[in-house]
Amino acid sequence: MHVYSHSPFKLGGRVTMEFSAKHRARDVAPGTDDDGTVFAVESGTVAGIEGGMGPNGDHANMVIVRGSDQMLTIYGHVSPSVRAGAAIDEGDEIGDVDLSGDSTARHVHLARLPGGDGTVDDVLDLDRQAKGVTFQFKTLQPW
Repeated sequence: MHVYSHSPFKLGGRVTMEFSAKHRARDVAPGTDDDGTVFAVESGTVAGIEGGMGPNGDHANMVIVRGSDQMLTIYGHVSPSVRAGAAIDEGDEIGDVDLSGDSTARHVHLARLPGGDGTVDDVLDLDRQAKGVTFQFKTLQPW
């Protein structure tokens, strides 16, 4: 099982929805004093971004990062501040949490998906098929 060192929020966060058969991701809400800036949970290359509803009504705005292991980390409900192709390090700012898509409260839909081609359509297809793989956080405490 993969373990991320930190929450996507500098001031910590809390898991508001766990993995299930249909929800192969963890939803992480920012801490009370957090401004909602989202930070990369691992290094990689931005494989794609979706800046609007597009074909996707679930996670709407999202950032897709390909790690060195070729796995994709998906940050759903995030207004991107990075561009496709950008190299990022763990802890780099990648965007701001938003209420885009099918969201009723501020959170990041964080999923880890097997390779694929990294396009938004491919990622959505993998996510809808519940192909996400489990992961944990070493800590959700402030960085």
